[in-house]
Amino acid sequence: RPDSHLMEIIKTTPIQPCRVLEIGCGTGTNAIWLAVQGFKVTAIDMSESALKIARGKKGIEQCDLLLYDFLDKPFPENSFDFVFDLGCFHGFADPADRDLFARRVAGCLSDAGYWFSICSCTDGPAVCPTRLSARDITNAVEPCFEILSISSGYLDELSSEDKQAMGIELGLIPRAWCCLMKKRSNDE
Repeated sequence: RPDSHLMEIIKTTPIQPCRVLEIGCGTGTNAIWLAVQGFKVTAIDMSESALKIARGKKGIEQCDLLLYDFLDKPFPENSFDFVFDLGCFHGFADPADRDLFARRVAGCLSDAGYWFSICSCTDGPAVCPTRLSARDITNAVEPCFEILSISSGYLDELSSEDKQAMGIELGLIPRAWCCLMKKRSNDE
């Protein structure tokens, strides 16, 4: 099912159907949901096996689905108006890699474009190797982005199979940061 935080952001913010990039689209669930909402979706992932599953889903034909290394191969400037990532930004333990990721997102966004990132949080038990503090996020995204909101919450409930595959206790619901950011204009 689509991520509840993404659905809420689309429902409650000025983000309207536009050109969107989903980084780390996995099996395509959120990309398909965005396309159904009228967004022009480019969905990328580095996992061929995840993309193979995505290609088998109804509705994925509405999306441009690409095997793509976002840090290695940036998109041209102004390619997108909205970027979404669920669990990619926090995957970088090295602050320099997080900085590069944030600059790549800013580089492919149109002026005043939005980035919504859901990433691991230092609150609660560790469920992944890299967890970010609010300071880690701020340090990486400044000066490219204005942080419109950052809130600590919980990831959507995962299936038992997914939790077992990820090594997460069955009763645990991981904490996460939900960060909505707006690209700063060049004169800010």
